[in-house]
Amino acid sequence: MVLAASSLNDSFTKIGEKFESEHNDVKVRFSFGASSQIRQQLEGGAGGDVVATADAKTMALLNQSSLVTKKSIIFAKNTFAIVVQNRNPSKIKTLADLGNDKQKIVLCAPGVPCGVYANQILRQAKVSISHPILSSDAASAVSLVALGEADAALIYRTEAISNSRLKGIEIPKSENITAQYPAAVIKNSSNKTAAREFVKFLNEPKAQKILSKYGFLPKAKL
Repeated sequence: MVLAASSLNDSFTKIGEKFESEHNDVKVRFSFGASSQIRQQLEGGAGGDVVATADAKTMALLNQSSLVTKKSIIFAKNTFAIVVQNRNPSKIKTLADLGNDKQKIVLCAPGVPCGVYANQILRQAKVSISHPILSSDAASAVSLVALGEADAALIYRTEAISNSRLKGIEIPKSENITAQYPAAVIKNSSNKTAAREFVKFLNEPKAQKILSKYGFLPKAKL
């Protein structure tokens, strides 16, 4: 079982298929959610083989709790974008536009990585959103925009790439952040050999190509 951040859903599903095609005796199963929720599950005694989070801090906390092996790897990175519907009916163009009280803006909850990153970006840009719609993870945030229940989400740029109904408005590099994605073997894994192979596979060219297809920046550029 691979426990992974929700922003990895599409890319990891494809990576799992590729891994299985090269390891006929292995069946890869996934559970996706907010990185903070995954940490809480593991701290509560949940089992698994591999964990992949959307931030280094969560992995460090898992390491401090001796829930993962010390040899974690960084396999990808991500940046943020303003995600809107393709036709962008609210004509949102910049971070400053998110501060318009007439806009319905989605942010991840403050306790999850995508929420921490979004608030950091807003603070740097000196933009205040009075009444944001809070979501539990990245997937939930973009779903609200896709359904027309929100005007925009400040979220990972990869979320726009994987949904044909959405587009991402680029945020200048000087105002953006870079999220690093680490992975590690879970200490109580009952399939440690396969788990180590999967973690290793994430940094191999075939997996890196899939990650790039879904908008992640390769670990080679870290």
